Parts: sequence; C-alpha cells; structure tokens
Amino acid sequence: MRSIHNETQTAIPDAAGLLRQWQTRMLDGLLIVLSVVGLLAVIGGSWVEYAVRREEAIPLIIAYVATYAIVPVITIVKRLGFAVRAFGLLGLVMALSALVLANNGLLGNGRLIWMASVVLAAALFGVRGGIVIMAISLVCFGIVGWFFVGGILQNAPTHIAVLNTPPSWIGAITVYTCMTCLAAVPFMYLLNRLSTLASSATANAARAEANARLAEERAAELERQTVRLQETEHMLRTLIATLETPTVPLASGVMLAPIVGQLDSQRAEALVHRLLTVASAQRTRLMVIDIAGVPAFDTQVAQSLLRAAQALELIGCHVALTGISPATAQTMTALGIRMDNITIARSPQDILTQR
Repeated sequence: MRSIHNETQTAIPDAAGLLRQWQTRMLDGLLIVLSVVGLLAVIGGSWVEYAVRREEAIPLIIAYVATYAIVPVITIVKRLGFAVRAFGLLGLVMALSALVLANNGLLGNGRLIWMASVVLAAALFGVRGGIVIMAISLVCFGIVGWFFVGGILQNAPTHIAVLNTPPSWIGAITVYTCMTCLAAVPFMYLLNRLSTLASSATANAARAEANARLAEERAAELERQTVRLQETEHMLRTLIATLETPTVPLASGVMLAPIVGQLDSQRAEALVHRLLTVASAQRTRLMVIDIAGVPAFDTQVAQSLLRAAQALELIGCHVALTGISPATAQTMTALGIRMDNITIARSPQDILTQR
C-alpha cells in the first residue's frame, strides 16, 4: 500500500502544473500543424504575391520563408522550454501579422492573423496574455492606419481597399476590436473553465491522496492491534496451560503435577508439552502426576498418561502416579490398563517417603 501511495503522490501535479501540461500539448500540436500548413501557406502565398507584384514581391517572399524556417526549429528542439517556444511562435505570428497588415492594408489578411495572435496568446499565456496582445495589435493598427492616412504606406494591392481617411481608419479598428472580442472572449472563458476544472481535479486528487494516507495509517494501526491481540492471546493460552497443569517442586529434582478436571485429546497434548518443557528446564528426575482431581478415568486418560510417561522417560525423567481412588482402580482393572513402567503411590508424600 505504501508503494501505491508514493506513486499516487508523485503522479498528482498542482492546478498550474496540470494547466501547463495542457498548454504544452496544445503548443506541440499547434507547432506540428503549422509546420505542415505553414509550408503550404508559404508556397501558396508566395505564388500569389509574385503573381500580383512580380519583382516587388521578392522581399516579402523572402520574409515569409525566413519566418517559416523558424517554426520547424522550435517544433523539433523541445529543450528550449515552454516559455521560449511559446514566445518564439507568438513573436513570429505577430511579426507576420504586422508585415501583412502593412502590405495589404487594414482590410487585408493582416487583421485575421492579428486575431489569431490574440487567441493564441490567450491559449498559451491565459487571459492576461490575450489582453496584452490585443493592446499591441491595436497599437499596430493605429500606427499602420496613421501611415496610410499620412501617405507613408501606399503599396497595398489594388484589389484591396486602402483606408486613408481618419473615419475609415477608426471604423476599421473598431470592427477589428469587435471581431477579435467575439473570437477571443469565448476562448478565454473556456480557458478559465479549464483552469477551474484543473483546480477541482487537483483538489479531488489531494483528497484522494489524503484518504489513501488515512486508510494506510488505519491499516497499519489495525495490523499493530492484530499483533498485540495475537501476543495477548498467546500469553493467555500460556497462562491457561500453566494453570491447567501447574507444577510444584517437592524436593530436589522432584516435581508435582496435579491434574484437575477431565482430560480430552487437546488438553492431553498440552499436558505432555507442558510436562516436557518443565522437566527439561528444571532438570527434573522424577515427575509426580497426581490424578486425584480427575473425575472419570477411562482408556483415553490412561493412554494420555502413558504417552506423557514415555515422553518424559526419553529425556531421563521417571514418572510416578498418585491419587488413584478406589473407583479409578476398579475401572483400570476392568479395562485391563497396565502401567508397568510407572511408579504407583497413594499420595505425593508416599513418594517422598519411599525416596
């Protein structure tokens, strides 16, 4: 569970990081599309410009090619980083927008490219980026319009209307502003919505991570409690086994093991284990087993005692049996139970007297 938690923790970026991932993927896709479409646009635009202006279009064609050449570079070299690549692409589009605007007038394709620049800036740098590029485009429109009004720029193609009066110039800027807002504002709203979704996703991931950590801590606590319960259970079992078959030293090398209650198979096995453990630890030479507290003596009890005696003999400890009642003696005689290898006495005191 800890490894899962670590993987979850390292896989969750913050809201800004998640939004930057989306922007980076969008930038990569946009650069790939521009590398392909831009090549076609450069070829087609150059052909149209040359067909209209002939030799006068050569400097513009060179500018188109030089501008396009930078696009594949920032597409391939990703080590430049997001900011450098994004500013490079945006700068190229803005330069192309200003160039086309100056050559084709305020009603040409330049205003469309400026609209694309504003939307691109909003996508890559957020609402503030879109507002900044919008302001820059209006400044560029104002300068170019002023040049056309002042007669400095008059090289627009004849099929494009040139706005060389202040009212028409202001009207063109107003129309451009409205069109750009209609195109950029919904996109900016969508970008803000994506940012909100990223924040929500990050918050949900953080809550999931906290829940996973809490579940891990609770599982660890349950595991510790289980270990403690197992240890307690083991101690209780040991205590019960000790209380069921207590051992009392009678003399040097002599131990007394009084048995109280009925002997079943499970208790008989515990009895053998207990007597062997005590005899080995105390170096007991004689184990006196008193059965005065056994209410009923049958074949199973006799076999249990014989197994205990045989096991104790193997570790050098002799067994003596005491506390045989008259009823038990009759039962043993009737069942034909013989205990030839076990010393029989009335009581533990008699065993000590015989020694």
